[in-house]
Amino acid sequence: MESNIPTKKIKSSEDLKFWFTSDAYYYLTQWIRLLSIKIKDLKNTEECKISDTVQNILNILDQLSNLIDETPPDNQPTRFGNKAYRTWTNKLLEKSEQIITTFLPEKHSDYNSELGVYFLDSFGNSRRIDYGSGHEINFVCFLFCFYKLGVVTDEDLPALILKVFAKYLQVARKLQTVYNLEPAGSHGVWGLDDFQFLPYYFGASQLIGHKTLTPSSIHDKRLLKDHSGEYLYFRAIEYIHQIKTGPFFEHSPILNGISNVATWSKVNSGLYKMYLDEVLSKYPIVQHCYFGKLLPFTDEIRKKREKKFKESRKMKKKITKKEK
Repeated sequence: MESNIPTKKIKSSEDLKFWFTSDAYYYLTQWIRLLSIKIKDLKNTEECKISDTVQNILNILDQLSNLIDETPPDNQPTRFGNKAYRTWTNKLLEKSEQIITTFLPEKHSDYNSELGVYFLDSFGNSRRIDYGSGHEINFVCFLFCFYKLGVVTDEDLPALILKVFAKYLQVARKLQTVYNLEPAGSHGVWGLDDFQFLPYYFGASQLIGHKTLTPSSIHDKRLLKDHSGEYLYFRAIEYIHQIKTGPFFEHSPILNGISNVATWSKVNSGLYKMYLDEVLSKYPIVQHCYFGKLLPFTDEIRKKREKKFKESRKMKKKITKKEK
């Protein structure tokens, strides 16, 4: 039987060019757009369906959070990269087989190892002791695998972001602060965020059409405090204030600029384009992406579209010829 374990495929500029036409790129971009649509005008506190699969992922994330509590940081002088993080990742690897076998029902159990690769690479890199948007991508790919297999349905999607992704962010931020993880591939002040991107994209969708909260509301500390538990965007801004000092416009000029945009709808659409340009188009990030059976590095979708387009043009020519 062919192995289900995903591997890295983007190793050259030609691979990067192919990536944009690949089935995996299509699936991933459509997936994040679908998730954004499904949480429009919904708060994190919204009651939504919690299936057994969703609850299991939440339980696993709780286990990982508890594992951080059981693994205190080493007493060391370095600003970034507490070596206790490597101890934490080793503990995760020790538990990984037990965790991975619970992901899927028996009929899909052959795919557990594929999901395991995405999951285990969602929490940073133990060699570099860093975390970045590439690890965030892996978690989104991990969630997509459940959807591709039909284990979660459209009805589960609000919970995947409002509950699961929100809890994943809690774990990721806990890792960042407890172990002083270095930002992976950060653009410094000219990046959207040192560690994350999607909380802003998804969070803007949650706020589309809000009657009182506008993009400029992020500058009101009272509003941030009151609504950080309800909206991913506000929690992300609040977190920045917790880990950075100084004027917001100095350490986060891109987010400060976005606060001048008129509507959340424009923020949401603009961030989607920015995600494609600044994350999914960058070789240093996507070279670490994994491809397997569920997210294949093939271009079958493009070929089918081209074939359909050619057949459509052929049919139009026949009709035009007959009309003449």
